[in-house]
Parts: sequence; C-alpha cells; structure tokens
Amino acid sequence: MRAPEPGTFEHLLQPVEVPVDRLVRLSRYPATEPWWGRAAAGRFDEPLQQFGVCYAADQVATAFAETVIHESSAWRHGAWLVATAELTGRWMVSLQRPARPQLLMADLTGTALKALGLNNDLCSGGDYTLSQHWARAIHDASPSWDGIRYVSHQNNTAYRYAVFERAGVVKAGAAKLEGALLERLCNDFQVIAL
Repeated sequence: MRAPEPGTFEHLLQPVEVPVDRLVRLSRYPATEPWWGRAAAGRFDEPLQQFGVCYAADQVATAFAETVIHESSAWRHGAWLVATAELTGRWMVSLQRPARPQLLMADLTGTALKALGLNNDLCSGGDYTLSQHWARAIHDASPSWDGIRYVSHQNNTAYRYAVFERAGVVKAGAAKLEGALLERLCNDFQVIAL
C-alpha cells in the first residue's frame, strides 16, 4: 500500500455525508464523552498526537463487536466469553452537532478506497502506522473533512467512523446497554457472560 503524498490524493478523496445523530458509541464512562483519543493507539489516530479522534459506529451491533467483543473477550468452545461487568457496565452514547447535523467524511470504503490506490488492509491490518498517516493527511488536506468512514474490522458488513476533534461533535445523551437489546446482541454474536 502507498503512503499519502501531498498533491497526489486530495482530488481523489470522495465525500460521504453522515447524519451525526445516527452515530453511537459504547462507553464505560459516559460523563467523559465524546472521548477524543490522542494516544496514537487507534487505527486512524493522529500519529503526532496533535488532534483527537473519536470512534463511532452507525449500528449498536458494530459498536458492540468493536468494543465489548474485540477488547474484552476470549473465544472458547464456540462462544465469546465476556465478564459480566464488561457487559453490564456499558452505555450507548449518542452524538450531535447543533450547528450542522451532517458530517462530511472521507470515504475509505469500496471503490472510493480503491480509487486512492489502496485496499482494505488499511482498515483491517494490525499495524496502524500507515492508516494513522492517512488520517493526518486527510485531516490536513482540507478543513472541511470531519473524519473518515471505513469498514468495521470486527463487523465487516457495517461502517465505523473516525471523527476528527475539529468536527465539534458533542454528546446528545446516554442510555444503559441492558435488557432485551443486550440479550439480542449476546445471542447474535454468541456471547456468554462469565
């Protein structure tokens, strides 16, 4: 895969508008949301730690796969084993942006990704070095970019979003992940509470 070179990719970036109120995060700490990560630890974090990135999904199931299962489970005997505290300690956080309800995201999916001379290794590989450089390059390409849309590595029929801090997104609300919804997610993903 190629690294971003100024002047070679900006005109190839394809936009997709995403309603911010469709995005959801699963969080253990709803009071601190949205969380703007600056540790250069996530896939599309800024490598020089100069701006924050907040990760979200447009489906609770995708957020569940990317957080609860990916971060806190072990696969044993045909099921994902997860500590009960990891399941019951999560909140669904909704987002908003009062000034402009749509986010302008650089699309790194399908033909838009391929048109950049890239493939989905950028969005699914274990080494985040190149994807972080692309995040910085897209951020710096134009102040109009609010972030990046890409295919979820943990739920590959759905999208994730890396929202840049400058987008001005704030928390709209938070609700406990529990009851029938939590039960359905556990059934769908073969999750067993320990």
